[in-house]
Amino acid sequence: MMEGAAPRMTMIVPIVGGGPAGMSCALWLANYGLAPVIIERSTALGGMAHASPYPNEWLLGRPGETARENAEAFARHVRRAGIEVLSATRPQRIRRERDHTLTLELASSAAAGRSLSCRALVIATGTRFRGEDWLERVGDARRLAHRVHLGPPWAGEPGADPGSHVAVIGGGDNAFDISRMLAERGVRATVVMRSPKPRAQALLVERLRRHEASGTARVVAGRTVAALEEQEEGRGLRLRLDDGTQIDADHLLLLLGYQPNTDDPWLGGLAPAMDAHGYLEVDRNMETSCRGVFAAGDVANPAHPCIATAIASGTIAARQIQRRFAQGRMHGAAGG
Repeated sequence: MMEGAAPRMTMIVPIVGGGPAGMSCALWLANYGLAPVIIERSTALGGMAHASPYPNEWLLGRPGETARENAEAFARHVRRAGIEVLSATRPQRIRRERDHTLTLELASSAAAGRSLSCRALVIATGTRFRGEDWLERVGDARRLAHRVHLGPPWAGEPGADPGSHVAVIGGGDNAFDISRMLAERGVRATVVMRSPKPRAQALLVERLRRHEASGTARVVAGRTVAALEEQEEGRGLRLRLDDGTQIDADHLLLLLGYQPNTDDPWLGGLAPAMDAHGYLEVDRNMETSCRGVFAAGDVANPAHPCIATAIASGTIAARQIQRRFAQGRMHGAAGG
């Protein structure tokens, strides 16, 4: 799909992050005749979607696929389009030159010492599972990593053995939805949440509540885990709550939400505006407070994070970059 005048010169546009937002942005830029370069810290494209084994019935045109399968399909499209991908690579530092171009220095075994010069940059670094501070704060959590799991993927993996009882920490959508899935498989799920009322959607709460009568679901509100220990002979975990009660379970699942990947040191060279939670602030064209620097996907969208919105925001950023370049407000830059 092409819109507007094609650029006369090749314009390199680095895209930091190879999730759905980054891949969508890259595809549109490539179709516009520009030269996107995806910089992905992992060895595979897909971001958080690649980590999810759960069915995704929310993406138009791809029924019956998991989010992981969605990500793999997107990656195939990117490869077929011939888009350059630098995997296992991350930005090291960035600086703005006197002529207003940006120089992005990269770090990886394959791209050591490489830098990209550009007039536009897209940040699509996404989010990660929140809970690292919980693991540090609660004693023995790190040592019991084989029974303590961060984020929802583990519970949905085909080879996962949840045992007969899983304790779930969190009160949001994931906590109630994953607990419902476990209960439907005959696994007891106990949700422990700090708040007195769930933050999850009412529909998800109701779906889990239906399993309370059979004993496969339980919600413990207004409580936190004070200590964690292994049961005798390695039979499972014992959660000691702040009110003195305890819960014995085979596994513990931390579902505490997400946090944006905006704390990498290289971003300090740009200092883009962020909200109180660290999400990048953008305008309607997905441009940050730094001229020529755009952000797409969950890293700039705490309100409605999903694959569909990530794809859309990547498209919006690409359209704006192409329009500016076609209008002469950006000039081609060679790099690498």
